[in-house]
Amino acid sequence: MRQFYDQEAYEAREMRLVQEIVRCTKQALAEAGLTGEKLKSATEDIASSVASAIDGSTHMDLEDDHLVPILGFAEGRMRDRLLVPESGGSSLYEYVFGILREYFDDGRA
Repeated sequence: MRQFYDQEAYEAREMRLVQEIVRCTKQALAEAGLTGEKLKSATEDIASSVASAIDGSTHMDLEDDHLVPILGFAEGRMRDRLLVPESGGSSLYEYVFGILREYFDDGRA
């Protein structure tokens, strides 16, 4: 698999991933019976936690080492290209609150 960097493309895919995290979290919580402010608050808590874990903001140990995830996106019909960040890791957490507003203030399902 060939790695490549494209900051604009990477950010667009990060945003799309956060949209999916928020959408499926909201859907599962609504199916479990949450509504209104409880639904919004629980969705925010879970989406923020998931984004932070993926971004590497959560301290994780692995045996005698520190584990830091690096998010990449497989692309191409054969998924033979890997879009990775140019430096550092992902920044999914930065998109969570704006996307939450879209899903709750705009009444999206």
